[in-house]
Amino acid sequence: MLRNSFRARLIVGAVLWISVGLLLSGLVLSRLFEELVVRQVDHDLTDHSEELRGLVERRPDGTLAVPRPLSDPRFAAHNSGLYWQVEGAGGQVLRSPSLQDVSLPFDAADLDRPQRVVTSLGTLRLYQQIVRPGGGEPPLQMSIALAQSALDAELSHFDMTLAASLAVIALGLSGAAVLQVTVGLWPLVRLRRALTEVRSGRVERLPDGLPQEVAPLVQDLNAMIGSNTEMLRRARTQAGTLAHSLKTPLAVLLDEAQQLEATGQAESAKVVKGQCLKMQRQIDFEMARARAAARGTLGLACAVKGILTDVVSALAQLNRRRGIEFRLDAAEDLVVACDAQDFSEIVGNLADNAAKWARSAVRLSAGRVRGLVTLTIEDDGPGIPESARETVFTLGARLDESVPGFGLGLAVTRELVAHYGGRVWLEPSTTGGTRACVELPAVPG
Repeated sequence: MLRNSFRARLIVGAVLWISVGLLLSGLVLSRLFEELVVRQVDHDLTDHSEELRGLVERRPDGTLAVPRPLSDPRFAAHNSGLYWQVEGAGGQVLRSPSLQDVSLPFDAADLDRPQRVVTSLGTLRLYQQIVRPGGGEPPLQMSIALAQSALDAELSHFDMTLAASLAVIALGLSGAAVLQVTVGLWPLVRLRRALTEVRSGRVERLPDGLPQEVAPLVQDLNAMIGSNTEMLRRARTQAGTLAHSLKTPLAVLLDEAQQLEATGQAESAKVVKGQCLKMQRQIDFEMARARAAARGTLGLACAVKGILTDVVSALAQLNRRRGIEFRLDAAEDLVVACDAQDFSEIVGNLADNAAKWARSAVRLSAGRVRGLVTLTIEDDGPGIPESARETVFTLGARLDESVPGFGLGLAVTRELVAHYGGRVWLEPSTTGGTRACVELPAVPG
């Protein structure tokens, strides 16, 4: 699908770039927010440490005391996640109510900077320092800690909110990209529909007023269509002129053959007549080819049911004395990409040939399969041997000289069908006779 559709390529590319861009943006924002929160937490821990340092005092009896609670109420709530601890000389320890009887570890190697440690309380963000009071008093070990889970919860909440927001933005941008691509490629959709209209024969040229990016293409296509039409018109005119110029000499030769026959030269007259008929047959065949080539394949269409009905009506009238029954089965909306006169000649040649050999019935049916109009014409006659099913399409080939004809119809039929990109063949009929099968392109849409 991606290889055959500009729209799919552009949409998939836009969605991928939007997704990658927003994903990278989300990762960067998450990382920046984490660093900001960690810095803020570390700053709060140092502030709490300074506050605790200012509150600790030594009583006259030498014991340590914190006369009032710290400003953050979480220090007073059990297992709140925010803790402080002061340890003096002689093993005296003061703890926040949130700690109760649990002690915070002290590492003299990591002081004056927050660090992440694992304790019996879980993972903590721990800030420690040694305070040296004046007056020769012994130093104090102070620790301020925050549960890492509180920090992680804050970061997780932000990440979820960020992910949801970016997802909404991604959907909005993807929808905008789809809309932009659809609107941007709409002229190509119009051009495709216009080409379909031209191919179906409903219009003769592509419309003007398309964007400047495709306007030169449309102009070139219209010029090519016009040039092709004019060239084919000239070819048809020249072919007709040539045929007309040859018919007169042929008529003169036939008249001379009759004069020879009248003077008793029957053998010579027979030779002249035979050669004249061969020339006439060849001229008719080349005229059929020229007529088809002059029409081309662009913008041709005709209703199958109407042509079949006309052919059946004419043949039924011609064969009424023989009692041949003609049966027709075709959909009303079936349209073939073929000139009406050429399609009528294709059907007429095959149906007339079937009627010549039929004993009682000829059946015509048409349908559509995978973009092709399929036509079958079958009779209940004696049939054609397998070895002769290709021979009969040769110009001048006749299986039975007693049957009227010049051996031209099937040759012309194959030439016309091949010109429109189709194929024709013969096969045995279920009724014992011959079935002629034709495939021609259907009109798109």
